[in-house]
Amino acid sequence: MYLYVFQYSPGRLWFARYVNSQRVHSKMVTEQIFFRLVQYFAVVLFECNEAEDFSPAKSLMNMCFTFYCQIPCGKSVEKNFLYSFLCDQPIWQSLRFWNAAYFDAVQCERARRPMTTRNDARDDQKDDRRFQENITFGQLGTFSSNMRSFGLGKDLCLEFLRKQSTIGNLKPEQIRMLKDNIEKS
Repeated sequence: MYLYVFQYSPGRLWFARYVNSQRVHSKMVTEQIFFRLVQYFAVVLFECNEAEDFSPAKSLMNMCFTFYCQIPCGKSVEKNFLYSFLCDQPIWQSLRFWNAAYFDAVQCERARRPMTTRNDARDDQKDDRRFQENITFGQLGTFSSNMRSFGLGKDLCLEFLRKQSTIGNLKPEQIRMLKDNIEKS
């Protein structure tokens, strides 16, 4: 594969979509393929960061927690996920990336909501509020966990949580649960 194609948005997007499509076949890959993925991910993530092209980077972030290889470790076998080899990527240090990726993830979840056929507007509003709250809570849990896995500091993660939970209008008990998870990790 010619790596120069990753300098352009269509090349980065194609790569992210292609790798994403391979998840249905197998999440476990050989050691050789694993380290080749590490190399390609590093190049694409570098280019995404340089161009502030966050959509393919968000997809690759998710796949960092999907693909793994098994490496013998003494008498046992250890699972190594891509994220453990890509923690030093500059894009993970960018709050602009995390904010844009989070916003994109929330929008994608909202777009998947089926249309309701009921006529009771009050019930629809309650359901919609609950639905929006669940999306916000779930995505913040996932993103804060990912941020910690990539080695980001607690303060940065808590600031991200504070900002996004305020925008998402989360309840204090939900915010407390998310804060506790950040503090524990």
